[in-house]
Amino acid sequence: MSSHNTYCKLDPDQHQPFSINLLRDQNYTDSTKPSTPTNTAVATSNNASPPPPPDFSALLPASRRTNQEDLVRPSLNVGSLFDELCTKRMDDVIKYLWMVGRPMPPRPLHYQRLLSRDVFITERMDMHLVWTEGRIFIKPVPRLLLEPRFWTDVLTCGGSQGGCSTCGSSPVTEEECGKRKIWRSSLGFLLSYCALIAYESDFEIAKSQNLLPAEVTWPAWRIFVSQILADNNIYKKVSLRFCYGELRLSRLNKIYTVFRGNPRGYMYRWNRYGGFIRDNFTWLAGVVGYIAIILAALQVGLSTSTLAEDDAFQAFSRGFTIFSLVGPAIVVTLLSTYVGITFTINWFATSSFQKERENRMGIEGLQSRTATKRKTDPLVVPPGE
Repeated sequence: MSSHNTYCKLDPDQHQPFSINLLRDQNYTDSTKPSTPTNTAVATSNNASPPPPPDFSALLPASRRTNQEDLVRPSLNVGSLFDELCTKRMDDVIKYLWMVGRPMPPRPLHYQRLLSRDVFITERMDMHLVWTEGRIFIKPVPRLLLEPRFWTDVLTCGGSQGGCSTCGSSPVTEEECGKRKIWRSSLGFLLSYCALIAYESDFEIAKSQNLLPAEVTWPAWRIFVSQILADNNIYKKVSLRFCYGELRLSRLNKIYTVFRGNPRGYMYRWNRYGGFIRDNFTWLAGVVGYIAIILAALQVGLSTSTLAEDDAFQAFSRGFTIFSLVGPAIVVTLLSTYVGITFTINWFATSSFQKERENRMGIEGLQSRTATKRKTDPLVVPPGE
């Protein structure tokens, strides 16, 4: 840990949200205060030095992936923690989240099962509590967030007290300090778990789904939740994303497509062209079937003398017949054009990415060398053989 943390005072809103250490503490007698030290000499000595800070690096993941798809060692710098613990993509559409979910805590894990939703683990904070039909994505609790010293030794910022020595922000800056953003997002994440694991049955579900570290016990978890919820103003301190609970993926996709101009949406639904074509032509086939029923009804109507002599019915029949011929053809053309454009864009994007990765890895002609390897190496079996 760098020495500047000793000079960075804690923002008034950034208190330590809990004192119990779920990974180590065994004394669960007090639900609101830190456990009383058992070492009398340490407890009574005014000059006793505080315990050394824990090795936070041991609580980090084994590796992390950058935006350039490089594998690097995780670290405690602001950029690395921001990617791991913040919800930037959610923040980009925060003013539209009222269309996606309600401003209420997520419902407990046992209730998710009542809704026939399976828990799918995601390590992306911006996918936490996003749901679609039959599934809900939940991020497991990082060990780092269960260490009380992490909140004071790493996520401290004195931006409101004369400037932050860690990030250089002034007390009157419009751009919120990166550490404050991480702190607010992390607290909101823990608050969501206070709602997800409300009963012991929820706790057992969480353990079975590997959402909590193995060391965490139910009595300790109750104390942990009690300490976090002791703050009556907690919603004012968490990031706005966590004022909402479960978010519907289909609506997130529409919002990202309409308001962010991203045709892939928030999470791309199809990973194969065949799936896209199948899903879209399925509903088109249903529409065509309904059109066929209407055409049959119109034909029956025209066979009667009353409707056959009705000018309005004749005009409607003529117009709908033309629509039934032109409409599906236009839809098929648009879908085919979209698939063609998407294929072309993906082709050029893949080629560009291939060259970029070759440059970053320091390997030239990777694609041609791979093709040559397939032809000359008898152990490499070409696809389809």
